[in-house]
Amino acid sequence: MEYVNTVFTEGPLEEQIRDFAVYLTKLKQEDGAFVTSINTLLDEKKYDQVFSTFASEASALLDAPEKEFEPMYNLLIVILQSASPEARPVLVKTSIKALVDDDRDKTIAKLKVLQNFYNTLESTSPLRYDVFLAVLTIAAKNDEIDTILPQLPRLDVWVKEWAITKQQERELYLIISDNLKEAGEAKESYDFLLKYLATFNGSDNYTEAKIAATRALTEAIQLPEILSFENLVELDAVKTLKDEKLFELLKIFLGSTLKEYKTFTEQNPGLVEKLGLSNEDNIRKIRLLTLASISSGHVGTEISYSDIARALEIDENEVEMWTIDVIRAKLLEAKLNQVNRTILVNRSTYRTFTKEQWMQLADRLAGWQESLADILQVVANAKLIVQHANVNANIAATTPLVVAESNVNGQEDSGQ
Repeated sequence: MEYVNTVFTEGPLEEQIRDFAVYLTKLKQEDGAFVTSINTLLDEKKYDQVFSTFASEASALLDAPEKEFEPMYNLLIVILQSASPEARPVLVKTSIKALVDDDRDKTIAKLKVLQNFYNTLESTSPLRYDVFLAVLTIAAKNDEIDTILPQLPRLDVWVKEWAITKQQERELYLIISDNLKEAGEAKESYDFLLKYLATFNGSDNYTEAKIAATRALTEAIQLPEILSFENLVELDAVKTLKDEKLFELLKIFLGSTLKEYKTFTEQNPGLVEKLGLSNEDNIRKIRLLTLASISSGHVGTEISYSDIARALEIDENEVEMWTIDVIRAKLLEAKLNQVNRTILVNRSTYRTFTKEQWMQLADRLAGWQESLADILQVVANAKLIVQHANVNANIAATTPLVVAESNVNGQEDSGQ
């Protein structure tokens, strides 16, 4: 997160500690026993005990007036920064736990405090992970998830900077995915679910990933904007479901057609509904993908309305509507020819890129290379023609001048 550091305090550490102890005593409306105990610890140079006491009492600051809440928490942050590196992790986690556990309506103030906590930590500090997790939890719990959405694209970079464990990384991605789903951000939730699943590979235990993998496959089929499945089926965690019907269904969306989808549903009656999916929505998506597949084999050529209608099992008068939908989904670039009742395919997205697609690409590149060679030859010939034309023009321009000089000389000679 990139925020301006607003933690500015003055005075030596002991003075700050005494001021904070006095403030807590007044806030809790207690007698001077707390201040006395802190002063005693200071006199005995038992700073670690002071820091531990303040961290455990941090929840008292939630009762502070709004205008004092952030400044006093900032003072606590500065005090805890003086703790030893070994003690600091527990102190920070204890302090922020009070903010997360509290249910009072101070969301914005809490987020500001956590931002300040985050910014006072070094960029490579693993504690930034804990603070960010607290920010995420409070924002999600209080319907403020929009406040952190702009920060999420940089999360992968931060994860590397924090140098957290693989298990922490998994926990972070899954929590983000769950919270985004709860907030109605379905596509972003799915993206982080894939990041979570991508952390599993090799000899990992996939037991905890299977539930998430099942959810990912279901959401991939369910979400209208998900039209590419190749990366999903290549994940090791997802491959653990390869013997299940859901995985078989996903592979139909990966590379098959409407006809094959209908065959599958006929052979497995009630399965789509059991999986929590909509057959109507599935058919719409598979039609879009089927049209993309047909088009990928006709780049640079035309496809008739009748062929499209047959493949999509629709009336010919619906072809234009479906073609426009596929274009909007960015699976296809094409022009409609309403007179000839054809579409001219300029570009189409491959649903899978296999050896066959590589061979097609190689053939196309070879064709372009040959065409470019022909063009270069035409350009070279044109240059020769222009050069010859320039030479002839120069000869034609200089010859009359020589003749004119000869005529003048001749006239002068005859006059003598």
